[in-house]
Amino acid sequence: MTNTLTVALISLTLMLTGCGGTREHKIREEVLADSQMSEEVRQAIDQRNLLVGMTKEQVIAAWGIPCKWCFGTRKSPSGDTWEYSAFGKEKDSPVTGSDVFGLRSGIYLYFDRHGTLKHWSRK
Repeated sequence: MTNTLTVALISLTLMLTGCGGTREHKIREEVLADSQMSEEVRQAIDQRNLLVGMTKEQVIAAWGIPCKWCFGTRKSPSGDTWEYSAFGKEKDSPVTGSDVFGLRSGIYLYFDRHGTLKHWSRK
């Protein structure tokens, strides 16, 4: 019974992250195809870094889609807040349970009302 539950949880995690992966890939391709984007932003995306002033699409191109179920991801008229796992967004690290289950262990990104990244913090 335990093995069945483990396999089911792993399958669910892969399914959820796989669905977002296709969307992330498409957004990343579109962002990187933008000839108007500065070389500084392009390098940040390639190195999985953030820069103040990035658009939401550029952030997704660099870090992927934020945690949808996390407590810190929310919309607001004054600007959205996105939460990412503190462990899942380090270079070459895998997605963690916080991404799937929303355990409030992340990095918070704050956007202005126009969708421009203002700042971020670790909590």
